[in-house]
Amino acid sequence: MRSFRLTTMFFLTLAAALGLTERSRAEPVTAAQVRAAPRKIVVSYQKEPMVEVTKIDPTIFYELRYATDRNFLGRQIYPQNSRCLLRKGVALRLKRAQAVLRKQGYGLKVWDAYRPAWAHQMLWENTPNPEYVAAPSRGGSFHGWGVSVDVTLVDLEGKEQPMPTDFDDFTDAAKSDYVGGDATIAANVRRLRRAMIEAGFGGLRDEWWHFTAEDANYYCPVDMPLEAGGRY
Repeated sequence: MRSFRLTTMFFLTLAAALGLTERSRAEPVTAAQVRAAPRKIVVSYQKEPMVEVTKIDPTIFYELRYATDRNFLGRQIYPQNSRCLLRKGVALRLKRAQAVLRKQGYGLKVWDAYRPAWAHQMLWENTPNPEYVAAPSRGGSFHGWGVSVDVTLVDLEGKEQPMPTDFDDFTDAAKSDYVGGDATIAANVRRLRRAMIEAGFGGLRDEWWHFTAEDANYYCPVDMPLEAGGRY
């Protein structure tokens, strides 16, 4: 019996270390709780390459909002020719979500994907509040690991569909648990969320557009330019 207990404890400890316990897989309650936690690398997938999302699936639209002034800073911080980058395994999951949505007459549009550390530092310096921006001193954002993506729902021509808010909205209206009275918006939120979760992402309750690979801690930070052959 003692041997059985020791063996059980060993496997439970191992599962916890690898992030395989039920608690570790639970969806974050709030953005603040997620962003306050240090980014612990459990097992590093350092060799998994970064890829351009549209080369994995050219039917996915993208408009990197930080390459425009349509963000909470109100100004451009990414280079004009920034690529939409993710880890290859994460991009393949996005492709699966896209396939599900296209069967329903919809698709994905990416608003943000890989975000370099220097860009995230600029967001933090503008708004040093972990309720809205992950503190760099606590590991920053999973965007910097190539495993988080901000997306919205579009039709097959790329036209954005009605959703609760625009990108970078820090009000209660941006919560993924939509409580408004618009049936179309409610259906769109459910459709997007269902497709992303089925593809292997977890959502964030405070931002309906934000999704992270469910095994994000198995990856590590990335340092590469957004422009092909560029410095930034």
